[in-house]
Amino acid sequence: MEEWLMLAGLFDERPRARELIYIMLAQRAARALAGLMMHGQEYTIEEATEFASAWTPRGWMPPDSNTVWGEQHLYLAQPGYGTSYLMGKIQIEKIIAERARELGDAFTLRGFMDELTSAGVIPVSLVRWELTGDDSEIRQLTNSR
Repeated sequence: MEEWLMLAGLFDERPRARELIYIMLAQRAARALAGLMMHGQEYTIEEATEFASAWTPRGWMPPDSNTVWGEQHLYLAQPGYGTSYLMGKIQIEKIIAERARELGDAFTLRGFMDELTSAGVIPVSLVRWELTGDDSEIRQLTNSR
């Protein structure tokens, strides 16, 4: 959400806000990759915290911080949690592109965000089906044709 609002111009007057958002994006990617590596048994939790720390800009995630350790424990306990941030972003951006094509000049990011939030807290594949009428992801998940 923060990145989309930034790209829409909300933070144009606040360059430090843009910097913070980019750091948060890098941190989310680093912690998700570290989580995947733990689940793939390629990293220990110690190595995962070191990785997430090393790839978070400006030293904002020290390897001995409670935050990095807490996140890696959470990601170890809940497989897929960290990567859901990244995959959810990709899925929603796909829906944005689809709705922009469907609506043409009538498309607005504000209108899309209203649609997205009105759908409720449901899986993105269900949001896509609701907003675009395309149920191919649901059919694929249920193996129905």
